[in-house]
Amino acid sequence: MKWKFAFLAALSACLPVAGSPAIAATPPAMPSAAEIISQRDEALAYAAGLQGYIYGYPALDYMRIMREQTTPGLDPKGVYAPVNAVYFQNALVEPGSLYAGRGPNTDTIYFTGWLDLSQGPVTVDAPDTHDRYYALTFADFYSEVQHTGRRTTGTGAQRLMVVGPDWKGDVPAGVQLIRMRTHQAYILGRVLVQGPKDFPAASKLMRQFKLGSAAAAASARRDYPMAADLTSLSAFRFINAFLRTNPRLPGEEALMAQFDRAGFGPNVSFDEAKLSPGTRRGLERAVADGNAILQRAPRATPQFKGWSPMGSGQGPYGHDYLSRAITEAHGILANVAAESVYPSALTDGEGNQLVGTRRYRIVFPAGQMPPNNAFWAINAYDLRTVDLIPNPIKRYGISERMPDLRKRADGALELRVQRDRPTEKDVNWLPVNDGPFFLTFRIYQPGEAVLKGQYALPAIEPLP
Repeated sequence: MKWKFAFLAALSACLPVAGSPAIAATPPAMPSAAEIISQRDEALAYAAGLQGYIYGYPALDYMRIMREQTTPGLDPKGVYAPVNAVYFQNALVEPGSLYAGRGPNTDTIYFTGWLDLSQGPVTVDAPDTHDRYYALTFADFYSEVQHTGRRTTGTGAQRLMVVGPDWKGDVPAGVQLIRMRTHQAYILGRVLVQGPKDFPAASKLMRQFKLGSAAAAASARRDYPMAADLTSLSAFRFINAFLRTNPRLPGEEALMAQFDRAGFGPNVSFDEAKLSPGTRRGLERAVADGNAILQRAPRATPQFKGWSPMGSGQGPYGHDYLSRAITEAHGILANVAAESVYPSALTDGEGNQLVGTRRYRIVFPAGQMPPNNAFWAINAYDLRTVDLIPNPIKRYGISERMPDLRKRADGALELRVQRDRPTEKDVNWLPVNDGPFFLTFRIYQPGEAVLKGQYALPAIEPLP
């Protein structure tokens, strides 16, 4: 019977003591059925919307840039070419110039084009570059890329045929087929340039790349987003339109069902006016939080001390939606690692932020240069502007293709990154200003040791 006494003792402890006022507990007000439904709608829409915004961000940004660069006078930097035509860079990159985007390189010159494959194939004719490095990057609107050029198809004259996901037909003999996963695509061509003296020859060669289409050029004024749409509820209208007309990856069916439930998936038609108040709040929060996540994320994840991992943040992405969205938010597309890798450094080898009031050196011992089948180059960028750093000698990078590259008596190659000209004569000076900066080291056609993680760049050493 011990359990009875224990039960009675517990019960008596819960009873009011004689002479003490009874305290009546006021139960919390129960939410109404309408409030419960609204909260549920908001939570589900937020969860699906946050995933959907990150999933669809590359397509949003590609559509925005395509609209700007294929409409006269709309691009902030003046880039313009009609759909299925080419825009050519006509000057070397300098700080603040038209071509100085986010972290531009100074060793290649570019041409770009926006392709509409919904009306049929687009051909690309490449000239014989006589082993001069070039690469054509074809990006679908998921920001997955394919390459042709020196590494993959050689440098001889060749014709390519770019087609959309639904195209069927015969490929002419001797023509390389490039099939894109979306109905619109972006082409970025790059050609090696070895300084100002080489620019005329490189530019002349670059302009021999030609695009052609049997179909009439599609209208550039399609319903594509403006910059403001990427941070508003209308982002889901454009994601919805994209998903309704372009294929998805196998295995994404459950994800698409969540997007459908929130009103912007491939099997529904997004209608902002018909959203419930809870769903609207959830999607608005998703856009705000999703955009903040992408804008605040570093383009590459730096290691604690020095260089980021080789190939970090580069495709193919598959179902890694966050990595591809972060890459897009901090600079359109990324080459596959076999084409080029570009580790960056925000800190020196001791883990301290790089700043121009200090001096640094990077030493490659003899015989230990980065393995590659093309070339390497390093650039310094102002951390505040993500642009090249103005300097008196107008040197914005150092490359192994430089004719005046210097080596020490022991065969080592020493790079000096500092504000003032070094007094030593056997070092290679990369000037910076006195503010915070970061470095990007590019290796084109990296060797197997680089791709397998068996090669590491030397530490960035702070000097007294």
